[in-house]
Amino acid sequence: MIRELADLEHYLDLANKATLHGLPGETKGENLVALSRILNKAAVLDASVITAFEATGEQRVQGHASSIGWLQHNSGDHRDDAARRRRLALRLRKHPLAEQAMQEGTITARHVDVLDHARRAVGDEIYRDHEATLVDKARWKRFSDFELAVTYFIHRHRPRDARDQEERQVRDRWAHASRTFEGCGAIDAWMPPLDFTIWQNEFQRLVDHLYAVDVAEATERLGRRPLSGELARDGAQRRSDAMLLMAQRSAAHDGEVGPSRFVVTLHADGDLVAQLLDVLFEALNIDDDDFDLDAALDRVELSPESLHETDDGVVVTANTIILALLTGTIRGYLHDPDGVPIRYGRDRRLFTPAQADALRARFRRCCHPFGCDRTGGRLQSNHTPEWQHGGRTDIDLADPRCGPHNRWFTNTAGQPPDGPIDDNQRRTQPRTGP
Repeated sequence: MIRELADLEHYLDLANKATLHGLPGETKGENLVALSRILNKAAVLDASVITAFEATGEQRVQGHASSIGWLQHNSGDHRDDAARRRRLALRLRKHPLAEQAMQEGTITARHVDVLDHARRAVGDEIYRDHEATLVDKARWKRFSDFELAVTYFIHRHRPRDARDQEERQVRDRWAHASRTFEGCGAIDAWMPPLDFTIWQNEFQRLVDHLYAVDVAEATERLGRRPLSGELARDGAQRRSDAMLLMAQRSAAHDGEVGPSRFVVTLHADGDLVAQLLDVLFEALNIDDDDFDLDAALDRVELSPESLHETDDGVVVTANTIILALLTGTIRGYLHDPDGVPIRYGRDRRLFTPAQADALRARFRRCCHPFGCDRTGGRLQSNHTPEWQHGGRTDIDLADPRCGPHNRWFTNTAGQPPDGPIDDNQRRTQPRTGP
C-alpha cells in the first residue's frame, strides 16, 4: 500500500475512535456535511485505483475478466457493490470535469450517473459543448432540481428522441397480478408518467383518508394525539388497504364507466404553446393526409426558458402538450413582474382552490427552507407570515408546503436556525408582466 493510503487508513481509524454523541448539534451537522464531502472524494479515489489496476490487466493474473470478480474474491465485495464501483471508474474517464468536482467533494456518484445518461442521450459532441454548465448545476443545485435541469437539456437537444421514448413508455406499459403461496396475491406494474400520475393521485388520496381514520381512532383510544407507532396500521398496511378500497369502490359502481373526475395539470410557457398552436393550425389548413406531424414538431424551438412539465415536475414532450391543447382546458396565469398571480387580503381565512393551483404553478415542490422533494396536489397552501401573526390570504404572501413542513413552519413561527437555505423551488420565472 502506498504511504498516502496508509496515512488515510490511520486517520480513519482515529476518527472511528472519536466520541461523537456528546457533541453540540451544530458540530454534529458540520461533521455530517464534512463526511459527505470526504465520501465523495473517497469514491473518486476508489475509481482512480480501479482504473490503474485494470490499465495493466492485474485482474487477469487470477483469471478474472475485470476487477469485479477480483474484488469479490479478494475483498469479499458483493458483486453489485463491486460493479457499482467499477461503473463509476469507467464513467469518470468520459467526464473529466465531473471527476474534478468529485475530487473537490461537491458532487456524488449519482450525479455522474445522470451526467453520463445525458452524454449518451445527446452524443459526445453536444455534451462536451455543455459539460461545464451541467457540472456547475450539479455542484450547486439540489439533486432533484439538477436532475430536472438535465432532463430539460436532453429534451431541448433531442426532442424527437424524447418523443420516441414517450411513445415507447406508453407502448411498453404492463401489469401483473397472480396468486402466491396460501392463496395470497402479488401485484406489480409499470405505467407511463401521466397514467401513473392519475393512479398515484387517487391512491395517495385514499392512503391519506385511511391515515386520518387511524389517527382519529388512536386519538379516541389514547386521549391524546398518537405517535406513528401507536396507530392501528403501519404505512405498508394502509397502502395495501387503499388498493383494496379502490377495487371495492370500483365494484360498487353500477353502470358504464364515466369520464374521470381527476385532473392532470401540465405547465407550458406561452411561447411554446404559441408554436404548438401554429403546428395545429398548419395541420388543419393543409389538405394532405400525409401531413408529417413529427417533422412539424421538429421545427418547434425549445429555448432554455421553455417550460413543459406536469404539476409534480415530470418533464413531458410537445406531443403531450398538443394532446392537452386538443382535449383539455387552457388556463392562463397572469403574473405581475414579481410572478404574483392572485391576491385576496384578509377577507378569507383559507386559500381558494384557484390560489392553490396558482401556488403550485409558481412553485414545483414544497418550499421548506431546508429542502423537501414532495410535489403535487398533496401540498398545502401556507401563509407567510402565519395567519395568527397578521398574515393575509394573498398569493404573494404564501407558498406550498407538505403537511409536516407546514406544521413545522407553524411551530417555529417560520424562524429557521442557521443553515443553508433551499430557494430553488420556483418554476421558470415569467418573462412578461400583466
